[in-house]
Amino acid sequence: MTGTIASIQSQLNANCIVARCKKDGCSVSLAGAPQQRLIVDFDKAGSPLGPADTRCDYLLLAEPSCGDLWVAPVELKKGDAALGKSIEQLRAGTQAAKRLVSKEVAAGAKFLPVLASGGIDKNERKKLRDERVKFYHHEEPVRRIKCGAPLMDAL
Repeated sequence: MTGTIASIQSQLNANCIVARCKKDGCSVSLAGAPQQRLIVDFDKAGSPLGPADTRCDYLLLAEPSCGDLWVAPVELKKGDAALGKSIEQLRAGTQAAKRLVSKEVAAGAKFLPVLASGGIDKNERKKLRDERVKFYHHEEPVRRIKCGAPLMDAL
């Protein structure tokens, strides 16, 4: 594991570190994702979020061969995504990422908020194009993929 990923992992309780992104009938494939990665399940005991905190499902931290850290909060929705709630959850996951990734490390990072869902209403899809999630100085649109699709389609 690289220094950045190992340093972040050392801040976490091992109970919340997982190998895949799958919840309640929705998952994303990690095929082609960087091998140097860390996936935090915010619903597991030991997560950096409290039990009553708003949260997205996962935080993927990865270092591809190019060396830039990827920071990707991931929300999974089995059916149609309720956009307002999903954006709120991704923003909460982003705040948790700030506790793990310093501003200095984030300066060179690639920020990639992802919503995986079974579907999304046409009007909601239009709204999604205008939504942005902010991580330090990065402000990015939410990337949407279908449940079961490779996460790399969004990254």
